[in-house]
Amino acid sequence: VKFSTMFALLVLWFGISFPLAAMGSFKGFKMEEIKNPARYNQIPRQIPEQPIYMTPLISCLVGGVLPFGAVFIELFFIMSSIWLHQVYYVFGFLSLVLIILVATCAEITIVLCYFQLCSEDYNWWWRSFLTSGS
Repeated sequence: VKFSTMFALLVLWFGISFPLAAMGSFKGFKMEEIKNPARYNQIPRQIPEQPIYMTPLISCLVGGVLPFGAVFIELFFIMSSIWLHQVYYVFGFLSLVLIILVATCAEITIVLCYFQLCSEDYNWWWRSFLTSGS
């Protein structure tokens, strides 16, 4: 990497990025505290008993099985073509399978998080992360 390129990046950092971050933090510290527009109770409500399909284990299993089922057939065709020494456009097909996997994981996470919130379970943060990550 040329010295002039590194020097240009350093000038951009200290000339643009750092002053903007410093001004933003200064302005943020000087602003008044944001007030919540709605009243809420500091004591959390008791979570009602959940149905069996809304337990963390079952929801994580469902969140892992459905994307796996959506991708398994495509990956089976790719692996069988590799093992049988057939010419196959693997990388284009793998990118399509990755897009299908990401879309399926996002949809499953949204639906299961919605079900959890509808059953008045407000502890949704970690389960929404673990649902598609399982």
